Amino acid sequence: MSLLGASQLNLHYADIEIFSDVTLQVNEKAHIGIVGPNGSGKTSLLRVLLGMQDFDGGDIFKSDSLRVGYVPQTALQSGFGTLKDQISQVFQHLIQLEKDMETSAFAIQDSEGVEQTQAENKYSTLMDEYESLGGYDYQNRMDRVVDGVGLSDTNLGTLVSDASGGERTRAALATALLAGPDLLVLDEPTNYLDFKGLEWLEDFLNRSASAFMVVSHDRFFLDRVASEIWEID
Repeated sequence: MSLLGASQLNLHYADIEIFSDVTLQVNEKAHIGIVGPNGSGKTSLLRVLLGMQDFDGGDIFKSDSLRVGYVPQTALQSGFGTLKDQISQVFQHLIQLEKDMETSAFAIQDSEGVEQTQAENKYSTLMDEYESLGGYDYQNRMDRVVDGVGLSDTNLGTLVSDASGGERTRAALATALLAGPDLLVLDEPTNYLDFKGLEWLEDFLNRSASAFMVVSHDRFFLDRVASEIWEID
């Protein structure tokens, strides 16, 4: 099944041709690496495909329900709270379920008869949903990914507005990986990772059920995660 496709895409900046007549298709579980010299239009191609940048001609096709996780080369200095707050937004529904379960537990204690039975039924329903969505494991998942991309507890406590470009980008990478989108789009994700982080990301991508498109100058890394390479001149 095709997640994303394009036909005869064209892009120019003033009189400079960035790319022309680009036709492509991204299928489910595709593992795509994108290479090319600086200024060849790799980032522009990603942004065009994701609807973040205008283009001069051609067509783009997307699955109606497509969920995309995009991580740019350097994450923007925006957001609220700490880096941990930002990453935790992935699990906002589970966090709300925890609050609702706590409220229901108090309601069970403070009621009796029919009202208590209703509170117990509500708690049971909430608990079933929480369990089915992986609620009892999400904190461990977050810890593993955060550690994998090289963010320490100290990093996590940093306000987004005060974080370095590397910290923000690693937090954005962790957020995208935890979200489990249909398509991951990563622009130079290895820039802020050390060797241990590179090995971890390689293993994560090879195990991921998501399709992905990865731009990188690290051809060795791409050869280990991508099943096809797109080269932009």
